[in-house]
Amino acid sequence: MKNKPKASPAASRGEMLDALRKMIVSGQIPPGKKLVESDLLKEFGVSRSVVRSVLSALEVEGLVGKQPNKGVTVRTIDFDTLIEIMEIRQSLESLAARLAAQKTSAEDWQDLEMEFGAPLQECVEQLDFDKYFLLIVEFRQRMLAAAQNEELSKLVTSLFSKIQIVQRRIVILPGRVQEAVQEHRAVLKAIMEGDANEAERLKRENLQNATECLIKYKKWVC
Repeated sequence: MKNKPKASPAASRGEMLDALRKMIVSGQIPPGKKLVESDLLKEFGVSRSVVRSVLSALEVEGLVGKQPNKGVTVRTIDFDTLIEIMEIRQSLESLAARLAAQKTSAEDWQDLEMEFGAPLQECVEQLDFDKYFLLIVEFRQRMLAAAQNEELSKLVTSLFSKIQIVQRRIVILPGRVQEAVQEHRAVLKAIMEGDANEAERLKRENLQNATECLIKYKKWVC
């Protein structure tokens, strides 16, 4: 595998799991790719039991699957499953927005509010979608941390990991990035104002709009 994240000569289970997860969600290891135990043994310098433990963990996360006569392969998310995941995210992330509004103050978000001003607009104008995507991911991570609900955070993170490649494609759909900027700014504003109901409503609306955009441009995404 090319450009594998650096790990120690004998990577720990955690290091190997984190490295493989990043390679899968970024598309560096593409859907359908077979993960061969012997290759992983050589690349990460770990025991066979560690390799199997990591693959099992990735299977639980839904990033890989076992197929008869094929072994362990990176999971391909079909369109129907993608829509189901987006629907679940609507409920979970809107709850996270509600909790974040209830449990934080405006001061906790001032740095991100600044990032969502001129820097975010500059990303859009310069078509710097990678930087834009990182800012949006940071907002999601901050919102989950602010919600102070570990189980909710685990669920959302797992769901997002499965569709991160597709999420990058959504960003470049016609008109979507401009709409999403306004939607995320509105969610952030509601959280900063402590308006839990509005934060929840706006986050649900944000993900509903993203889902509708996916459906409209299905052939461009899948």
